[in-house]
Amino acid sequence: MKKSIKIVILMVVLLVSGCASGSSLTNEQMEKVFIEDYELLRTVAEYFANSRHTMIHIWRTTWRTTEEGYMRASNRTVAIRDETVVAAIEALMARGYSLMRKTDNIIYFQRATRGRHFGSGFTYSIDGVEPNYGVDPTNPLYGSATMPTQIMFLTKLEPLSKPNWFYYEEDFREWRVRYQ
Repeated sequence: MKKSIKIVILMVVLLVSGCASGSSLTNEQMEKVFIEDYELLRTVAEYFANSRHTMIHIWRTTWRTTEEGYMRASNRTVAIRDETVVAAIEALMARGYSLMRKTDNIIYFQRATRGRHFGSGFTYSIDGVEPNYGVDPTNPLYGSATMPTQIMFLTKLEPLSKPNWFYYEEDFREWRVRYQ
């Protein structure tokens, strides 16, 4: 019994220290998770891409369902009546996704966070242009309505096996050192 308790405590310590260390997923790990979740991600991405809204946000903490789900779109709450999309969003949330967002031509799905300084997940480019391509983060207008960013503190972008899909990481601390 004491040995089991020690093993559990050791596992928790290793898990917590691993999460705090800031280690990224390997290419193999991110591709494996992406393939497992691809159909759900694709379902939601297609729905967002075909929406007339340029800005859509769904946070785990504000997602509500009855028979339908709700999203924040163009600064108002909009019902999602497509049951397949609602089921896909709920399944993604059950798998650990905490944020789904469309900003102009980019749709992203945040899967992991470490506080408010780090996020990672998958992103889809509707028009095939890489997220944040050509955006100068040293420009004082970066992040404003004049020069919006799709992924605010983008520090890593890796292409995945499906066209226009990427693994991303945003890390405020690393981004600040790089660009300021």
